[in-house]
Amino acid sequence: MIRVIVPMRPLAACKRRLAREVPSATREAVVLMMLKRTVSAVTQALGKGSCWVIGGDALVRHVAEDAGGVWLEDRWSDLNATVLDGMLRAHAAGAEAAMFVPADVPMIAAEDILAVVEASDGGTRPVGVEATADGGTNALLVPAGMDLPPALGHLSYSRHRQNAERAGATLMAAPAAGLTFDIDSPADLAYANAHVPGFAAELAEWEQLVSLDVEQHAKS
Repeated sequence: MIRVIVPMRPLAACKRRLAREVPSATREAVVLMMLKRTVSAVTQALGKGSCWVIGGDALVRHVAEDAGGVWLEDRWSDLNATVLDGMLRAHAAGAEAAMFVPADVPMIAAEDILAVVEASDGGTRPVGVEATADGGTNALLVPAGMDLPPALGHLSYSRHRQNAERAGATLMAAPAAGLTFDIDSPADLAYANAHVPGFAAELAEWEQLVSLDVEQHAKS
């Protein structure tokens, strides 16, 4: 059994780097759409309940659970602490390994999750996927009992590789192309709209849903 940890924040606090150039409704729609894509990919690969979404608000919880995930309250305010807590809880619940995946990888597919799991040799080896843009980590699988805490952030992939060596292991690289690109900036969003199949059309649908939700709240 492998559990996938997806950390989230309340919707209004997500993707603030987009705020100057991207309308709020679009930004929130992007966040929710990518969250659903992520949870759906994990669920398709590993089964319902295999994806734990930690943190966020009521709308984040609704989207996560609707896609087959399990929502958990965030007991921390720091990304790495949240992910570590989720991993330790997964290990304590009997998972052979726990895997971090961010919720902002629009190209994610079930095959990417399975590629990471396969590279772990049955959950016994640590595995990582490097973010192309900034050397960050867009997936980190840690076997139960291994001292490899998440150190997410800029250039974190090299840190995870070094920390794995200190723990007496080799960080395996998984061929998971759908996890190498994430959306952090308006330029990233523009690229996704232009090059990720189905992204623009699906985003337009989510924008309508978000706008409708805002209108309903305004009337209530």
